[in-house]
Amino acid sequence: MNVAVILAGGVGNRLGAGIPKQFVEILGKPILAYTIEPFEKHPDVDAILVVCVKPYMDYIWELKEKYGFNKLTWVTEGGDTFQGSVMNGVNFLKDKVSKDDTIVFHFGASPFITEDIIADVIRVCKEKGTNAISTTDYLLLSGEKKLTSSVLDPENYTEKYINRDTVAVMNTPHAFQYGFIEDLYKEAIETGVIDTVEPHTTTLMYAMGKKIYFSKGSQTNIKITTKEDLVLFEGYVLEQQRKSKDVVTGDVVVFLADGFEECEALIVVDLLRRAGLKTIMASVMGRRDVKSSREILIQADCLAENVDYDKAQMIVLPGGRLGTENLSVSELVKEKCLEFAKDKKVAAICAAPSLLASLGILEGKKATVHPDFASKMNGAEVMNEPVVSDGNTITGQGLGATIPFAFKIIKTLVDEETVEKIKKAICYKN
Repeated sequence: MNVAVILAGGVGNRLGAGIPKQFVEILGKPILAYTIEPFEKHPDVDAILVVCVKPYMDYIWELKEKYGFNKLTWVTEGGDTFQGSVMNGVNFLKDKVSKDDTIVFHFGASPFITEDIIADVIRVCKEKGTNAISTTDYLLLSGEKKLTSSVLDPENYTEKYINRDTVAVMNTPHAFQYGFIEDLYKEAIETGVIDTVEPHTTTLMYAMGKKIYFSKGSQTNIKITTKEDLVLFEGYVLEQQRKSKDVVTGDVVVFLADGFEECEALIVVDLLRRAGLKTIMASVMGRRDVKSSREILIQADCLAENVDYDKAQMIVLPGGRLGTENLSVSELVKEKCLEFAKDKKVAAICAAPSLLASLGILEGKKATVHPDFASKMNGAEVMNEPVVSDGNTITGQGLGATIPFAFKIIKTLVDEETVEKIKKAICYKN
């Protein structure tokens, strides 16, 4: 079992909001609710414990009901320090989890947390069998302060360079095998080490000679501390809301990149829409205007990053030498082609089947491609046919095969009867 422990025991004096910062509302919703949400939605998280400042413990249950946090299972009182809250969480879970379970600790005032960071800290902790800490490289120039006071102290200065390549910047989430962290605190209390270090689990681990393993981090995963951080987070929330409104759903996604063959894209889109398939033209260029191989400016329906791929059944790649090259450098295109090749369907025409081949999608399959790109079809059994369908892949040879290529997609996703109706409507002769 994987349990997320959200640390909401601090009072947040530096923010000056009059209430603990994790309960400050941004656009009508408390920061803590934003923080809990990614853990609630994450498939790897089984249960959530909130370690909370005492006066707000009942309020946590109100948040559970209001926002539908079904995984929020327990609430317990926080400690005077970060480490005190961690220890309270560990002690609370003693009779609720096993020693092999993974416990993930995260600041309640760190709402920028993302799904990939949560997944990786759990993965690394399980692989190492002890711990994992979300970590990033230090990218800025740095020097050792002469005094331990703030850099705003006029008496402070630096005269010693720190090699930033040797610095690891650690943040939450922290993940621990329950048996490991339980034994860690037991030993630290028995030996008195816990009273000699700064009240953080990581400093305690250093003092006790334990290795700290790194997992994925992000410089954007900040803990809200100042009023400026609140403004930053409000902007982040507004942007996420804007993006969610821009999400486009459809049956088929046709990726467009500069240099695409306009007929291979637009004729396919035309025929698929005639068949009743909601077909999305999605630009991978970071802008909706995409220039075709004949320098015709086409406006895509949306950006590729704004598509809801869960709802789509198929991805289609139009050809064009330059268009295929531009598709090939898009990490999103490659990721989604691999994803759809496993559980859904992919189609490509002209030069674009070579992209599928480079990803291993056509390994051992029959396929066709423009003759100029046949040498790039490693792993595929190349057929000299206009259209070839094998399993969940459909490939077309070139512009002259565009209509049969589209019909094969329609037959696969709809039915043969619809193909015949369209043929009649457009006066198409076999």
